[in-house]
Amino acid sequence: MNYGVKMKIITLNIKDGFPPSDVAVANLEIEIDALSGTETKVIKVVHGYGSHGVGGEIKKLAHSRLMQLKKQNKILDFIPGEKFGEIEKHSDFIINNFPELIIDTDLKNYNSGITLVFLK
Repeated sequence: MNYGVKMKIITLNIKDGFPPSDVAVANLEIEIDALSGTETKVIKVVHGYGSHGVGGEIKKLAHSRLMQLKKQNKILDFIPGEKFGEIEKHSDFIINNFPELIIDTDLKNYNSGITLVFLK
């Protein structure tokens, strides 16, 4: 990652190279730690959704770990792609802080292969 560039939103593909799920999620957590306190406030995590569209191991493990990180107050929140229809409850926060997400095609398509992670 190039952290010299100030960006509010980055995309992180944790399935790139088809790593084992524990390695992919460890890489996600490393990036979350590295980006905490920087200008980046949203990570659009590409984790895939399994070869049959029913939820792959990387996705399941990533969501489980993100729930733990939220409970530990290390991230603000996360929204799985298949829950983007529920984004209305986050709409004021998103409109005020990340208006570029409103036109994101993944948000419009309920992409279950991605998750938005909101950093502190």
